[in-house]
Amino acid sequence: MRHRLAFFISASAFAMAATGAFAQDNPPADSGGQSGSLFSQRGGIETVISSAQKKEESVQEVPIPVTAFSSDAIERKFAVNLEDLNKLAPSVQLQTVGLFHNASSFTVRGIGTSGIESFDDPHVAIFIDGVYQPRNAWAVANLLDVESVEMLRGPQGTIYGRNAYSGAITLTTNRPDTSEYSGKASLQYGNPGKLVVSLIGNIPVVQDKFAMRLASQFYKDNGFYKNDGYDPITQTVDEDLKGTRIQGNKFVYFRPSFRFTPNDALDVTLTTEFIRQRGDGTISLNPSYDPRTPSNPLCGGVGTPTAYNCNTSLMEVLYPGLTKNYFGDAELGIPKDKNNDPYEVGYNLPYNNSDLNSYTATLNADYTTNFGTFSFLANYQHQRDAINTDTDGTNIDFFASTRFQTYETYQFETHFVSDFSETIDLIAGLFYLYDSYQLGQILWTPNIGRFTYDNPLMSYFQNGQDRKTWAAYAQFELHITDQLSAVAGVRYSWEKKYNIFSAPNNSVVNQGLDPNSDWTRFPTNSSAPDCSPVGSLGTTANPCYAFWSNPDGDTWDNFAPRVGLNYKVNDDVMLFAFWQRAYKSGGFVNNASAYTTFVGSPYGEELIDNFEGGFKTEWFDSRLQFNGNIYYQKLKGLQRQVIRPANNPSGQETFISNNADARAYGVELEMVLIPTDGLTINANMAYNDIKYTNYCADLDGPEPFATPANGRDLCGPGSTQLPNGTWIAFTDFSDLKLGFAPKLIANLGWTYDFPIGDMGNISIGNSFSYTSKMATSGVFLPRSDRRSMLLVDAQISWESPNSKYRVSVWGKNLTNDIQRLSVTPVAFLFSFEQATRPRTYGITLTADF
Repeated sequence: MRHRLAFFISASAFAMAATGAFAQDNPPADSGGQSGSLFSQRGGIETVISSAQKKEESVQEVPIPVTAFSSDAIERKFAVNLEDLNKLAPSVQLQTVGLFHNASSFTVRGIGTSGIESFDDPHVAIFIDGVYQPRNAWAVANLLDVESVEMLRGPQGTIYGRNAYSGAITLTTNRPDTSEYSGKASLQYGNPGKLVVSLIGNIPVVQDKFAMRLASQFYKDNGFYKNDGYDPITQTVDEDLKGTRIQGNKFVYFRPSFRFTPNDALDVTLTTEFIRQRGDGTISLNPSYDPRTPSNPLCGGVGTPTAYNCNTSLMEVLYPGLTKNYFGDAELGIPKDKNNDPYEVGYNLPYNNSDLNSYTATLNADYTTNFGTFSFLANYQHQRDAINTDTDGTNIDFFASTRFQTYETYQFETHFVSDFSETIDLIAGLFYLYDSYQLGQILWTPNIGRFTYDNPLMSYFQNGQDRKTWAAYAQFELHITDQLSAVAGVRYSWEKKYNIFSAPNNSVVNQGLDPNSDWTRFPTNSSAPDCSPVGSLGTTANPCYAFWSNPDGDTWDNFAPRVGLNYKVNDDVMLFAFWQRAYKSGGFVNNASAYTTFVGSPYGEELIDNFEGGFKTEWFDSRLQFNGNIYYQKLKGLQRQVIRPANNPSGQETFISNNADARAYGVELEMVLIPTDGLTINANMAYNDIKYTNYCADLDGPEPFATPANGRDLCGPGSTQLPNGTWIAFTDFSDLKLGFAPKLIANLGWTYDFPIGDMGNISIGNSFSYTSKMATSGVFLPRSDRRSMLLVDAQISWESPNSKYRVSVWGKNLTNDIQRLSVTPVAFLFSFEQATRPRTYGITLTADF
């Protein structure tokens, strides 16, 4: 009913807009570049400039699948960060990691990374002003004063290199203008108590020579979640606690930048960025438990057939009926519980915060000669963050987690771009990166013997590593004729991860420490005996500590070639085809709980071969753009989890291994149409069929018999019998779905801009975004599916006659379609999951000066 009503309202508005547009006797005058409008008011579609190939060119001339958003298009989406551009490009999903709402979980063509560990490299590479972002944590990226955002779909192994495995997202901020004074102020207010104040100022200190620019923003919201106030021990509701908001967020953001252009050849920009974030910790939903893991002792224990049909958790045993089935599972035919609000949960963690301090400095310098442009980039970034999470999602002291981390990186890149001659174009460059992190994490039960080294209900560890990588790349385009050209390129990369350390659960700590006390928490007792070789647990009477180190680490190298053909039929039609190889880095399981995992061999890199062809076209005097592409991908050595025997208290460990292969094929289409001045229709669609071709692993713990009780076939040489007679059985899981890989994503939207006489201009718009069902867990986990979603957005804006003032009212997800975002089991204790974003709405006021 909600979808039908939203569709009726949207269709009615579109019909009225279209009628008015076609009925005009006189088309609207050109607004002279009206801010907030992606398309020109008269004539054809606005030319969007792309730098996807390290040079500026029309996006219609770039022979790869790329969707570009100008600053005006981003402003129309009222976007604060990259998550607000979700589903606007084919095959691209921009979401957050559920438990960590400031971390990115980005996927392209069904391949992405949803974790936040700094040792686990992302699949989708993010670049801000040319600077690679090496980890997912805090990578959703602010969109204040941005010139453009480009989403490159498919592997980008040659020019962009490491970890652009399934795609790349490039974000370019506005540089200072050396010729004109300008400024902008905006105020956005919406639910839930959302307030965004942005100020931008540009000053040409020395005309045409030196300028400075400041972009600043204050953001806060109260959080969508409300406390249910329920106490499962007394089985009562605390009315004072019920309804209180949780998971709010607040930050301040400053980006001062300076630009120096002493002559026509040299252009130097220094950009600095400061972020201070102070918000609430995150929370979770506590769903009905069904991980089907035979390691759960409440289900009969290892080696018993009843272990494989278990839906019991320790929390459900202690507090029957506490968990809620918020979303059900259509794949298993399990309906969701009625009258459950996924944004009403329990939360009682006394340490409630999510903190970030971040500083970044980037130097970009371009020097243009008669035969090409030399570019140099240098970057330094330092971050310190901490987050406390009430993971159990209840108003009892059952399970919580604390993470604190420091991170530092240096990057340097230089490249040369040249239209070398009439027959050869060249892009060549060198890249270097160094980074280092140190992480501490506590998994604990508040107020139950907390923070003592002999507390069996607390797990504490530290880990960290250093990394350095360098690469050399070159790409040539040979113009065989005026229409036909050939492309050949290669990137060689070398990487080393070293100075790896882990101080797992056995570290001796001081009793009663506050997790927010300081940044040097939990000192290890260097005089205590080392228990790391056997993984034994320290006690009060016999303390021990573990500090495992691997100073030498390991190295990897890789060649990523690319070959292709481009054919320009005429000025409005281009065809292209290419093969591209890319890779995702290998690494170590730095948060290992078992000594054998830590000192064991590292996992290797993932490889992908992408075969692709496509077209880009313009029609009817640039009133219609229609682009499309098809692809086939072979994914080799996917990094996936495997369970194996270990010399630790649990007798087993989770390891990352290159134990899976997959294939994918699909089609992506994009269209922009201006049927009449003022009315713009845009649409895109992506169909992606991705499947495992091989997945040999142990995902569900030791098996009771040589032939697994779950009925799967044994595979590979890794099946091992434990001393108690049970098996670590590597079995065939190739029928499992890949997580976050829907088969169909489609988007349809329209905007209509029209004048209202001397009172200015009105713009109205509406969009529909559809995503088919998909799994939200990358491991063997029932009750993790998400049913298909249809999101409906709408907006209306007024702009003053001089285009200096704008007022916009907007709404997103108007039907309030809320689904499962992600789900994760916690041993046999419970599961936690998060929900997608609910209905949001607000008003935005903007003034240019």
